Amino acid sequence: MVDTDLTGFFPTKSARHNIGRYLLRIVVTALAAMALIAVGLVVWSMNAQRKFAEAEMSLTVKAIATALDQQLLITTSALEGLAAAMAVDGDPERLYQIAQAIKDKHPYWSHVTLRNADGSVVFSTAFPYGTSVKAADITSEITRAIDTGRPQISRLLYGPIAGAHVAAVLVPAQARDGKRYALVAVVTASKWETLLQNQMIPDGWVAGIIDQNGVVVARTRAATESVGKPAPEWVQEAIVTASSGHANGPALEGEPLSLVFSRSTIADWAVAFAAPDSLFDVPRRHSMWVAIIASALALGGASLLVLRYARRLSRSITELVQVAEAMRTPGEGLPPPPPNDFEELSNVYNTMRSTNSLLKRAEEHRIMSMRELQHRVKNDLQSISSLLVLEGSQAKSEETFRIIDEMHGRIEALRLVHARLYEANQVSTVDLGGYLRDLCTNAVNIHGVGGMITIQFCISEVYVDHKTAVSLGLIANEFITNSTKHAFPKGIGEIMLELDTSWPEKIHMRLADDGVGLPAQRTRNSGIRLIEMLAQQVDAELAWTSGNGTSLSLSFQIPCMAGNGLL
Repeated sequence: MVDTDLTGFFPTKSARHNIGRYLLRIVVTALAAMALIAVGLVVWSMNAQRKFAEAEMSLTVKAIATALDQQLLITTSALEGLAAAMAVDGDPERLYQIAQAIKDKHPYWSHVTLRNADGSVVFSTAFPYGTSVKAADITSEITRAIDTGRPQISRLLYGPIAGAHVAAVLVPAQARDGKRYALVAVVTASKWETLLQNQMIPDGWVAGIIDQNGVVVARTRAATESVGKPAPEWVQEAIVTASSGHANGPALEGEPLSLVFSRSTIADWAVAFAAPDSLFDVPRRHSMWVAIIASALALGGASLLVLRYARRLSRSITELVQVAEAMRTPGEGLPPPPPNDFEELSNVYNTMRSTNSLLKRAEEHRIMSMRELQHRVKNDLQSISSLLVLEGSQAKSEETFRIIDEMHGRIEALRLVHARLYEANQVSTVDLGGYLRDLCTNAVNIHGVGGMITIQFCISEVYVDHKTAVSLGLIANEFITNSTKHAFPKGIGEIMLELDTSWPEKIHMRLADDGVGLPAQRTRNSGIRLIEMLAQQVDAELAWTSGNGTSLSLSFQIPCMAGNGLL
């Protein structure tokens, strides 16, 4: 028998107490640190949420400003069409009738006036033609519109004819005799109020439009009491100092607001969008208290669990000592081992395997969605192309037909890219050679009247991304369109497309015709400018040569794409 003294091996009550105390100290320290981190994270999260909300508010206010600009553009475009009619037909009475017809199509227009450069009224659609009219003084806006040649938007005015607050939208006009005028559309403030109401502003939030003098043009809250009155001084100071930004201050009703604003790019107006500070501060305080209470409860619960675990640990140690004590007597049966609580990494593996399966299905769904999108875009572009062909057949002038024809060719270039992607079961890469072959063949068939213009190809296989294919396709379309229209006066000729990938890490593309060539003093027409712009988009080196025909050469870097041997 081995005589071993195991007296010190047995845990005493003091030892159990020490185990619990030390474990409790470790856990409480860790949990206290975690509680501080949790409260800090809550504060950080709420601040981040506020910044995010302000960023979303900025997007919203910019969207409203864009909608405001669109409405102003509609108004100025209608007036510019009327100004164009005035330049062709200088009869004021007929212009009055046209203005009346245009005004009737815009329900928020009070009336349209034609004014001389000195501000006097030639006619107003609110009165019979020839009636002498005295209107509001907007001479400075008229002078600015005539001098700059650009539309102008007035401050908010009270229109006695409309019986409501209005804003004047002015565009310069010139008669056939050279005399200069201003066409003015008087638009009621209800138009801008309707614009704001259509934005579906959340309850408790407020949006408004403020003119260049700091006067409220429209407001979603208490519009009747607010429109025509100055905005709060802190709002006026903010919108004067910057074109967009944030500010804080009391609303007209006295409620503290967090405000974002953005200035219109057309009018010297600002759009403001504000939310009550309580929407941000109350949730933050609530979250902080919740975090503090939850941390305290977690700390108390963890302390109880630690003490319970310390007792279990002490019992386990005691049972281990009993096993050791039983080993002092050879042949005596040993007590059962203390319970074991260790487990498992398999759940992590199973979770990763499940996650990988989900990611794979998500990627398959993304590719399927992209192919469906390509198919729909291809069909939509085909529909647009068909509509352009229909419109071209009804065009009444050669210029209109030419523009529609050019647009048809460009849209066909875009359609072919998406057709190639869809038919080749690709989502991002295009066989450039096959795409250009189809595109150029279609372009020659469309523009080469009589079938006497032919095209030859010398093409190597190379794959490029969607953006590069679109740019090069549009370049080829523009070259072929110009060649078929201008290079062959007799309607007979040949066009060549070469695509050479034998250069180190470069693609060389050459388009040439055997036509009359470019004139010595060629002008930078829209087609040449478009080609140069598209070449810049793919960082291509561009060169024109002209002699026995015209040649366009482009050299650009070979993109790293599947199928090019460069991956």
